[in-house]
Amino acid sequence: MLPFLTEYDPVGGSSGSIDPLGALQTYVTLADLLLPGVTTITTRSRYLSMVCAALAGAEKHRQILPGASGLAQRRKAVEPFERLWALACVAAREAGHEGAADGLRGITYAEKIYRNFASGGKKVNCDFKLLKYQSRTGAVGTYWTALVGGQLVEADTGSLADEGRELAEQFPEMPLESKDRERLADPEKAHRVSLSLEDLIAWSETCHMQAAGHKERQQLGEALTADDRRECVGRALAKMTDEIPDAWDTSALARLRQILATLPRAIELGLPVVIDAIVVTEHFHEAVLAVFETLLWWGTQNAGKPVADLVVDRDFRKAADRCRETAKNLWGFRERCERFDVRDAVDGLAGWSFQVDRCRSEHELVTELLHRHHRVQSGKMDGGMPKRDWI
Repeated sequence: MLPFLTEYDPVGGSSGSIDPLGALQTYVTLADLLLPGVTTITTRSRYLSMVCAALAGAEKHRQILPGASGLAQRRKAVEPFERLWALACVAAREAGHEGAADGLRGITYAEKIYRNFASGGKKVNCDFKLLKYQSRTGAVGTYWTALVGGQLVEADTGSLADEGRELAEQFPEMPLESKDRERLADPEKAHRVSLSLEDLIAWSETCHMQAAGHKERQQLGEALTADDRRECVGRALAKMTDEIPDAWDTSALARLRQILATLPRAIELGLPVVIDAIVVTEHFHEAVLAVFETLLWWGTQNAGKPVADLVVDRDFRKAADRCRETAKNLWGFRERCERFDVRDAVDGLAGWSFQVDRCRSEHELVTELLHRHHRVQSGKMDGGMPKRDWI
């Protein structure tokens, strides 16, 4: 889990968005400055091994086109392999292996299909839907940036780098005949691939989420720290040992910053400043989000009452003061910050914090929050139409 204090919207551009005040871009940019290529949904490192194994099969058994066309071919070739692997992870969990399917993308689909195969006595195949949009939300869509950042694949073509080939060799080979290996590498022919449930279960013992061997784990660790920023954060987290929290708070971030400030390379990369940016940004977002949620509650519970009745409430006035205070702090940080990359990262919310700080009354603050929310919602689409405001 990335060290952020409040939740942000992981699907800010989609119809399921929960980002009412448009904090997503700032969160993502700060996260990328701290841990490039790592997000809150790239939680299972063995996905990297699985994708490398699938790419190795495609490169071995198919004629791959050069350039961008080859990149598309390679990415698509991962999908049939991923579907069979998802079934194997579920099979391993059913066999009692704890954590075997934790973090699996499309687990609901995989569970349903596995039960059908297990109860029907038919051979297992990959001719089923794993996710509604597997190319976007499956292994490739979720973990590709981490693969590139870990120097496992080439960014322009998707071809495996030497490190990616070495990692693929550590992943257990799927129990298929040679003709089926060739078919699996081609999405147009993969539906003809099949294996017995017994073979799938046997493969699952070594291919599930928790089954990586020592050498594979070592190579994954090297890939995850291939970037200087990730390596510095990794070293700092290692020094925190038992102090790493399940949920990050200000004191834990302060400890992480303190350790990063002892690492010359981390200082050179500005990582302590990134932590400062996270804290001051979080404080502002937390404050305005609290007021927005109060407005949402008021509109639901007191729809017939004027907002003037709310803004005179003592607790609401305290919350409004907190908004202006944290807004001033964020804008001040942005103005003082000497690192252009960090300043650029917070620009979106900092620009709005300047407007919040200028609100001279609680009523002006309410108006500003609602205008911000309206702008954010109008930039999102749902069924081809701009999304409606919550309030």
